[in-house]
Amino acid sequence: MTSTSNDLPEAVLELKDKGNKALLEGHPLDAIGLYCEALDILGDENPNAIILSNRAQAYIKVENYGLAIIDASLAIKTDPSYPKAYYRRGTAEFALNRPKKARKDFKMVCKLRPKDRDARMRFSECEKMVKVAAFAAAIQSEETIPLSESYLPNDIIINSGYDGPHPTGGNICLANGDLDKEDAMFQPGQLPMDFVRVSNEQSCTLDE
Repeated sequence: MTSTSNDLPEAVLELKDKGNKALLEGHPLDAIGLYCEALDILGDENPNAIILSNRAQAYIKVENYGLAIIDASLAIKTDPSYPKAYYRRGTAEFALNRPKKARKDFKMVCKLRPKDRDARMRFSECEKMVKVAAFAAAIQSEETIPLSESYLPNDIIINSGYDGPHPTGGNICLANGDLDKEDAMFQPGQLPMDFVRVSNEQSCTLDE
């Protein structure tokens, strides 16, 4: 279905024209009131995409982008082939810093009106913003990786002269491939005899 004004009742058409005149003369609030009257006459069961789209433009003028998106979306639902509805919804989405959604609408305008230079320019601008946002998100993600995920103690090489605590608490291979001093002491046949003798004496002591 293609939106036209030819099939509108005379009273609705008059209100629409007055609304258009008020909007062009820089009175968007007056235009909104006139468009509302026109839509009220038509009723919720008989919306008109042109009037809805024009009211969306008036809402954009007063920076009420949420209502502009609602009107433009209903206009698109009423007439999916009406390019101005996509353009105005895209404009409102762009104003709310939603370049992905705006890009989708401007792309549709380009499809419906291939020669619309302004729509192509808006689409390109949204495309750039989406890419910049994706790049910034990737950088931020790399900068906020938890230390627990980037810290790999097993990759640390311990120099042979180091005799302090080790990051893993397990068997640490020194730079020359040998075990550290503590682990080496507990290898078979390496325990000092005094340590073995005291350990044996303590193990033989029974609890009373």
